[in-house]
Amino acid sequence: MTAAQAKSADIRGVVLDIGGVELLLPSATVAEVVYCEEPRPHPEAPVWLLGRVPWRDDEVPLVSVRAGGEDPHEVRRGPRARMAVCYAPTPDSDRPYLGILAVGPPRLTVFRAEAMGPGELPAANPFVLHALTYMDRPAWIPDMDSIEAAVREVLGGGTDASEAGEH
Repeated sequence: MTAAQAKSADIRGVVLDIGGVELLLPSATVAEVVYCEEPRPHPEAPVWLLGRVPWRDDEVPLVSVRAGGEDPHEVRRGPRARMAVCYAPTPDSDRPYLGILAVGPPRLTVFRAEAMGPGELPAANPFVLHALTYMDRPAWIPDMDSIEAAVREVLGGGTDASEAGEH
């Protein structure tokens, strides 16, 4: 690979610390990162859905990717907690944003192939698309489609008129 090809393979991104592992997101998927207010809980929500957080003129569902698997005790919100407001993968969704919980401030970076290595997928976490190491630390790439579908299943709402019950 030439230097020009390697440079074109670089991706600008955001690194979120989600507690013991880093979440890697392309910067184009992140609308904004804000301090995480106390979420308004949803009745009978699974442990990974922390509730809804006000953002601008909307309420964004706040998801703990870490708690999407078999470790619900991993949900931690501290004074440094942030919410990464991400664009939902379905552009015409009635819920255009999804919030991802981070335990601290994000880091902007350029993802380079030479900084990545193999990693282990967490047991039974449908929110993780791929596991790797990034700069010798465990990292996950989230499955935003699975997160969006899970949120839609809990909170309701569709992506088109037939799902929403309109004909």
